[in-house]
Amino acid sequence: MLASTLAALALCWVALPTPAMAQPAGEPARVALVIGNARYGTAAPLPVADHARTAAEVLRAGGFDVVFAEDTTRTELALAIAEFSSRLKRDGLAVVFYAGQAVQTRGRNLLVPVDAPARSAQEVRDRAFDLDVLIDALIVSRPRSALILLDASRESPWQEAIDDKLKGLAAIEKMQTIAVAATAPPGATVRGNARPETGAVAEWLKAIATVDLDMTAALTRARTAAARDRAHQPFWLSSTPPAGLVVTPPPRPPQVAQTTRAVISPVDPPGTSGQPDSYELSFWESIRSSENAAEYRAYLDAYPNGRFAALARAREQSYRARNAPAVASAAPPPPALSRQPPSPAAPPAATPAPAAPVAATPPAPLSTARTLRDCADCPEMALVPAGSFEMGSNEMFEFEKPVHQVTLRSAFYIGVNEVTFAQWDACVDQGGCQHRPNDRGAGRGERPVTDIHWDDANAYAAWLSVRTGKRYRLPTESEWEFAARAGSTTSYPWGRAVEVDKANCNGCNPQPRRQAAPVRQFPPNALGLHDMAGNAAEWVADCWADNYRAKPRDGSAFATPGCRERVLRGGSFNNDPRYLRSAARFKYESNVRFYTNGLRVVREP
Repeated sequence: MLASTLAALALCWVALPTPAMAQPAGEPARVALVIGNARYGTAAPLPVADHARTAAEVLRAGGFDVVFAEDTTRTELALAIAEFSSRLKRDGLAVVFYAGQAVQTRGRNLLVPVDAPARSAQEVRDRAFDLDVLIDALIVSRPRSALILLDASRESPWQEAIDDKLKGLAAIEKMQTIAVAATAPPGATVRGNARPETGAVAEWLKAIATVDLDMTAALTRARTAAARDRAHQPFWLSSTPPAGLVVTPPPRPPQVAQTTRAVISPVDPPGTSGQPDSYELSFWESIRSSENAAEYRAYLDAYPNGRFAALARAREQSYRARNAPAVASAAPPPPALSRQPPSPAAPPAATPAPAAPVAATPPAPLSTARTLRDCADCPEMALVPAGSFEMGSNEMFEFEKPVHQVTLRSAFYIGVNEVTFAQWDACVDQGGCQHRPNDRGAGRGERPVTDIHWDDANAYAAWLSVRTGKRYRLPTESEWEFAARAGSTTSYPWGRAVEVDKANCNGCNPQPRRQAAPVRQFPPNALGLHDMAGNAAEWVADCWADNYRAKPRDGSAFATPGCRERVLRGGSFNNDPRYLRSAARFKYESNVRFYTNGLRVVREP
C-alpha cells in the first residue's frame, strides 16, 4: 500500500528534465534530494523555486539519482525524504538542498511544509519535519562524503509561533563525512535586502556546475563571491565536506585497449590508489603511535586498501593480543561477557593455554542474567557479570573518542527497567525524595520517572540503600555502556542500524509517541534489560569530559572537583536515533530538571 501511494505521489512531485544516467560499475552511488518550498499561502512566494529547479538539473546532469519535490505538504515532504533515504548506499556520495522555511526549537531544526499552520507552537511542531530524521538516514548509510545545504534561515510567523526570541537555525554539530551549510550563521537570518540571484546559493549553483570542482572548492568559491556583495552573507559551515564530492565530473575518456602499465587516476577514491590522500595521511598520523587496537580497526574500516593497511592490520592483531585481559570472576561465578567462548575446565595439573586474540573468535552467546528485588517497591535488578569491552565509538562525535578498552573486575546488578513513577512516588511518600515530578499528563504508574535532576537521582539511590541495607547508586558511564551493549559491538544493541519497534524515540517508529512509554514495551537486550536505548535519558555518576583520554579504564566514575555537568546515557523519546546508539553520550547541568531525563540504578552485590 505504501509503495503504491509513494508511486502515485511521485508523479506529482518528482519532475526531472532528463533520464537518469547509468551509474558506472565500481563507482560510488550518487544520490540527491532537492526540496523547493516556495508557496506557503501566507505571503508572496519565496524566491527559491528557480534555485531548487536549477539544483535538480545540475545534479541530474552530474549523474546523481535525484529526488525532487516542490511545495510539499507534510505527507509529501516525509515521502520525499523516505524515498531519498531508501536510495542511499554505503560509501556513496550525497547532496541535499532544501529551500524554504524552517524553524528551531529546543536546539533542533524543523523543516516547515507548505500546509503547516502558524497558529500555535504545538501545531507547528506537529506539522513540521525534524531535520534530524534526515540527518540520521545519512549517518546510517555511512557516506563517503555528503553535503546538506539549507536555504532556510528566514524570519517567519512559524518561528514566532514557537518562540519569538529565537531566529534562524540552531547550530548543528560536526559530523564525520557529513557537512551542513546554511545561508546564515546559527541564530541569524538572511538580510532583507539580499537579492537571491546574486547570493551565495546562486554562486554555489554556478560552482557545482563547474567540471571537476570538488565541493569544498565550490563552497569556497560561492562564499568568496557572495562576500563581495555586502547585502549577502557567506555560507555557515558545520565542517568541511570530505574530499571527493564532485557534482560535475569530467567527461569519461573513450575506452582503449588495456596496456600492461597500471595508471593511477587523480580521482581515485580514498584508500584505493597507491598514494594516500591528505585525509588518509592525517588519519594515520593521528593514530600511528597508538597502542589501541580499535583505532587501527577504524583506519582499516575507512581505508581497507590504504597505504598503511598492512601495518594497521599487524598492529591491530598485536595490540588485541597484548591487551586481552584475564577476566576476574565473581562469586558465585556469573556468565562471562567476554568476546571469547568459555574454555572447558582443565585438569588441575594442566597448564592453562594462552588466551586467543580477542578478534579471533566471535562473541560468546549470552543468557539472561539472574534477577532480584529487595522490596516490593524496589526496582527489579539483573546481574551483570564482570568482563571487558571496547568503550566509545569512532563513527560520529569527537566526545565519543577514543575507543578504549575497559575492564570491570566485579559483577554488579542494574535495573531491569528505568525507575518508574510508581517507585519514585513511594520514595516521596516515605520521605526519601523531596521532589514529586509532573508527568505532563502522560500518566504515572509504570512510566519511567522523568523531570528529575542528578541530585534527585542520587537521593533516590540513597533512600533505597537505607531501606534495604544494600548499596544502591547511579551506574558509572562504563558500567552503563557495558550493560547496554550486552556483548554486542554494533552501533545499537540489536544491530548496525535503527529497526522499527526496537525503541521509543523520535524517528524509531512510523508514529512517534512524543512521550515516555510504560516500561517493558520494547524488546530487552541480551541481558534482559529494557529501554537501554530510548524512552527516558538516564543519569549516570560521571562528570562530563569532552573525550575519553582521561577517563578511568577500570569501570569507575570520572570525577572532577566541583563539576556541574553530568553525563546522560541512552537517549530519550524526544531524541533522534543517533543518541540511542550504545556509545552515545550527552551532558546536562546536574541541578537542572528536564522532562526527558530519568534514571536507572545499580546495586552492588
